Amino acid sequence: MKSILLFITVLLVAGCSSSYNPSEKMLTYKKTMTTEQAIKILQKIIWDEGDTKGICGARGFWYDESSNMLVHEENVSMLAHKRGKELKNVHQTHDDIVVFEKQYYNYKFEFKEIALIGIYKDPLLLTTFPACNNPDLKDDYRVIDLFSSKLNNLKFIVPNAEFDKTMAALAILMPDKRVKNK
Repeated sequence: MKSILLFITVLLVAGCSSSYNPSEKMLTYKKTMTTEQAIKILQKIIWDEGDTKGICGARGFWYDESSNMLVHEENVSMLAHKRGKELKNVHQTHDDIVVFEKQYYNYKFEFKEIALIGIYKDPLLLTTFPACNNPDLKDDYRVIDLFSSKLNNLKFIVPNAEFDKTMAALAILMPDKRVKNK
């Protein structure tokens, strides 16, 4: 019985993620891409106002959806907010409603702190990030997770048509990061 459980565990671990193998198209993009081009590509993917692609989840900070996120060579900077002083506290029978003031600050999601770049081919695997399951997208897409820690990551949607170019941009900006298919 123990050997069967061990076998099933090994299968689950091995089957859940695999190493990413760059395509020829991605490698071609990478050979000709400059750092400035990589920044522009990632900027367009992560935060292109008026488009359905972009950030679909974050952990470790709350970003302000009404402000821009800017991609730089070392980080993505954005206006974020944290819980400030309590403004309102309403006690109800089954639960309480507590409203807090938003304290805004400039947050930098540093590329050097990223431990892993995860690629989700099936966004339905991201049940805790429902915005990553975007029914408005007509084209197939993947979700890329810039994973710093269990408590700090940034997820964004990439249409399959732009996937190789985006991966080349990430390879330019974060050349030493591990990449895994999830």
